[in-house]
Amino acid sequence: MRTSSRCIALFVLLSAGAAAQAAETQSLSARVGDAAFVSDDDGITLVPLGNSSGSFSLSATTAGGSAYPPPKTPIDRLSIICSGLAAGKPIRLDSASFGRAECDVRFYKGVKPMGGDPDAEYTLDKQHAGNVFEVQSVAGKLYAGRFSFHLIDASGAKQAVEGEFKAEDRQL
Repeated sequence: MRTSSRCIALFVLLSAGAAAQAAETQSLSARVGDAAFVSDDDGITLVPLGNSSGSFSLSATTAGGSAYPPPKTPIDRLSIICSGLAAGKPIRLDSASFGRAECDVRFYKGVKPMGGDPDAEYTLDKQHAGNVFEVQSVAGKLYAGRFSFHLIDASGAKQAVEGEFKAEDRQL
């Protein structure tokens, strides 16, 4: 009986610790061309790789896109991958940073819930001088900032993307 009480107490402590790790609500909102793109806490993932180059990935899906059961309507996805992120420090990556081969931004419009090709796929126009990603504030593992990208699809159609984010590194 005493062992089960200790196990329950340990479970409660571990559960409380896990809940405390994800205490901040994440957000990402952007204007993609003329349309609004909004993600929610469950749809945002920030993964700083912690290597010497400061590689990171920030991705987001349409609000509700990570729900279970999955939505029956197509969702949109934004993916930003680059380097230069140092733990706990603000950064500003400009068009020269995004001109490097290891940096990439993609926006997928109308991704089908059960797979398949999106309605449209836009990639970063690396030649555009207006590409910017900025972490303006850091509080523990919470990063907040803004971004502005110029994207292009295979046919040459262009989309401007401007937005802001608050994302938490939720890795253990």
